[in-house]
Amino acid sequence: MNKKYNRLIKIVTIAVLVMYTSICALLYFGQDNLLFHPKPLSVSQVGVILKSHSDFDTLSFTMSDGNRTSVFISKDTLNRQQPLVIYFGGNAEEVSHLMQYKSYFPNSILVLVNYRSFGLSKGVISEKTMFSDALEVYDQMSSKLNIDSGKIVVIGRSIGTGVATYLSSQRKTKATVLITPYENMIEVAYEKYPFVPIGLLIKHRFESDKYATKINSPMMAIIATNDEVIPRHHAYSLIKAWKGHTKALEVKEDHSSIMSNKIVWQNIQTFVKDQVQ
Repeated sequence: MNKKYNRLIKIVTIAVLVMYTSICALLYFGQDNLLFHPKPLSVSQVGVILKSHSDFDTLSFTMSDGNRTSVFISKDTLNRQQPLVIYFGGNAEEVSHLMQYKSYFPNSILVLVNYRSFGLSKGVISEKTMFSDALEVYDQMSSKLNIDSGKIVVIGRSIGTGVATYLSSQRKTKATVLITPYENMIEVAYEKYPFVPIGLLIKHRFESDKYATKINSPMMAIIATNDEVIPRHHAYSLIKAWKGHTKALEVKEDHSSIMSNKIVWQNIQTFVKDQVQ
């Protein structure tokens, strides 16, 4: 009887270990598909979009690795240097819909960055390419004659808050706006998968709390009180790590609906204006 029982325990243990190892393997090798959701557009689709937004155009940059990264850029209507606002979206966000919010950034140039495999941008998305492309877009834009390089503001949403934070830690920015931010992807993922060693498995770590300690410029965090994707305590962990002055705005929205809240955009407008005027 004991031999049969011991054999059963051994079989169950092996089955559990195999299942656990399989889950860890699936999470490790499948995390790119879990984290990134490319939204490519054709040239004709972009043409249709621009017909409805005549105040925008596309601009393509050649990255150091030869990849072509595309952005939407508001047309320059002033004959003087202007502040620059750069936006980095979420993990499933093709950014052309942000054109409708250009009125919140008057007398500024608005650049909406599509990550690799989004919009007209080519290549494969990863944390590494998101970070490197952000630096190169910044460098190429800040050298343009119509840009006031001393008045560059970075905005990030969701996973893009990690990109915006990294950029502000590596380049001079006047201010940073973070919509539904987090301290690092490890902590966010651990809440969803507490039974696996996330710290060992995750490849795209987005360690914003580490970069935040190097940033002296101000930051405003926009926090959705009903956010089930990135619960609000993650935002406050990042705020605590930020070296410069911080401001938090909580709104009764969820992770997606927060983007259509007028109070959010009015507060962003005021914050940006106070920094660049």
